Amino acid sequence: MSSETDSFVKNEFKIPSKTAGWDLDAWRYLPKAAGVQPKGLPVIVMAHGISANKLMGLAEYAAEFASLGYAAVVFDYRRWGSSAGTPRNVVYVSEQLDDYRTVVKYVRQQPEFDPQRVILWGTSFSGGHVVTLASEKNLNISAVVSQCPYLGNTPLPSLSMGFVKTVLAAVSDVIRQAVGLSPKYMPAVAHPGEVGLMTTPGSYNGMMGIVKNESAYRNEIAASALFDFSVYAPSSSASRIEFPTLIVAPEQDNLCPVTEAKKVKKASDKVELLILPCGHFDVYPGTTSAHDDSLKAMKDFLLKLVPPTSSSSS
Repeated sequence: MSSETDSFVKNEFKIPSKTAGWDLDAWRYLPKAAGVQPKGLPVIVMAHGISANKLMGLAEYAAEFASLGYAAVVFDYRRWGSSAGTPRNVVYVSEQLDDYRTVVKYVRQQPEFDPQRVILWGTSFSGGHVVTLASEKNLNISAVVSQCPYLGNTPLPSLSMGFVKTVLAAVSDVIRQAVGLSPKYMPAVAHPGEVGLMTTPGSYNGMMGIVKNESAYRNEIAASALFDFSVYAPSSSASRIEFPTLIVAPEQDNLCPVTEAKKVKKASDKVELLILPCGHFDVYPGTTSAHDDSLKAMKDFLLKLVPPTSSSSS
């Protein structure tokens, strides 16, 4: 299936993952100005945050980048969105990092993309993934863009019956999966005091604000994801970052603390940090002016470091 506008052509395709038979569902954006059979385009590899999928606002970013002359490949992880894999809606950080690596390898083998100009883009949980991957020298990435990234140091919710039930659900899920049973699920986002992975004030309404239609998002996640938050710390690799990296961090982010972004900036001279006076979900399309500020910073960063060739830019 394909579609096009005055500035780009978009089509859907599949990328084989590391698990046989589990394809990653992806979108390819190509700038129209690059011609019918473009070659050597800089390409941005993009994925969404925890519990989300590519239907939730990523098209707007990819379209903006394509209008500048970049190609973009937007994908869902295994077990999530339109990609294959069971059980569904389970978080395995190692799998998601491998899926990024898989897509990077794939785009380097396609003639329409320049294998020497591959860019990583992530937001929220995937914003942490791309910071982690920025420390892997063998990936040879040209630039990394990380928006409202999860970098570690999860803020714990206040003690409530809902939090106690959330922890019990997470423990139950670990045990169930360890003995081969189906996962124990819980809501990915919920209101403060309720059972759920993300229950900070504004999380539920913020997530639902980037859902274009109800069928695009299943508010459900394997409960053991609670422990992934507590043990995953992309900021720990900050001193080893190899590639130019832009981090856009909301100052009032109650899911992904800005303090971690500041630590990453301090640890690496490869990192540029923009702090915006807003909350976590305010940087997404259709929310506040913070989205425009974040997008402008991304564009300026990319145009400076990895400008499209004259043949592919408008």
